[in-house]
Amino acid sequence: MYFDDFFRSYWWLLFPIGFFVFGAWDRWLAYKRSRDHLELIKTYAAQGKEPPPELVKAAQDPMADPSWGAGAPPYPPYGPFGYGRRAWRRYYRWGPYWQWRSAFVTGAVAAGFWFASEYADIPGTDDAFRLVAIIMSFVFVGNLLGAIFSSTFRGGR
Repeated sequence: MYFDDFFRSYWWLLFPIGFFVFGAWDRWLAYKRSRDHLELIKTYAAQGKEPPPELVKAAQDPMADPSWGAGAPPYPPYGPFGYGRRAWRRYYRWGPYWQWRSAFVTGAVAAGFWFASEYADIPGTDDAFRLVAIIMSFVFVGNLLGAIFSSTFRGGR
């Protein structure tokens, strides 16, 4: 088997491998950041000085970020629903608008695949398009239910 055949057959593996590599890179940077915090605190302790409270808070709680901004709303220790800081920064996306947007987009993609499965004249793609259409239809139904529930049961927001 030649490399171009291998790449043509398994090109999609680039995405999970890329996610794994970038996730490992993110964890390594987080490790370096926490190590640097501890080294700075050790430097303050060796000099007999009191470290700044922001530094101590950042070392104790990885969610503490002095660059968060003065006017920003306070956030729970691990985000609004137990998630991390990244999820809290994107908390504004969890409203009904974003749920309805996701429902419409996935519904349009599902409809496109249904249309392609019925009318595409590409040999051998009927079953593949239909499989993707079925999967996207389930994703659409899930997003639609999420949009309905986020609009109906807003929980005081």
